[in-house]
Amino acid sequence: MKNKLLLVALLIVFAQVGANAVVSVEETTSSEYMKNWGYSGVTSDIVQVSKNRSVGEEFYLDDELRYRNKGNKFVKFCKRFWAYFDPAAEDYSFYHHDTKATPSVTDL
Repeated sequence: MKNKLLLVALLIVFAQVGANAVVSVEETTSSEYMKNWGYSGVTSDIVQVSKNRSVGEEFYLDDELRYRNKGNKFVKFCKRFWAYFDPAAEDYSFYHHDTKATPSVTDL
């Protein structure tokens, strides 16, 4: 009887012990982890951009690098001209401006 009671008590104690699976914030915000847990690629990219820009590091996505480095000056001018007049066109300028408290000519 004592052995059975001791065995049941040990079983209850060990059942309550956690698995000690520690997941850090750095790991949960990595793009591989987020994609494995069902988040979209865009959500993963936004998290990566926010993390790197919050510590002052420049971070560019693959689409943005292709947009900036592709073509000659005329093609770049046409892309920027089209992006200026088309509100749905992506010009990747959302994160690339300095926030200043005073108005300037470039705000127009």
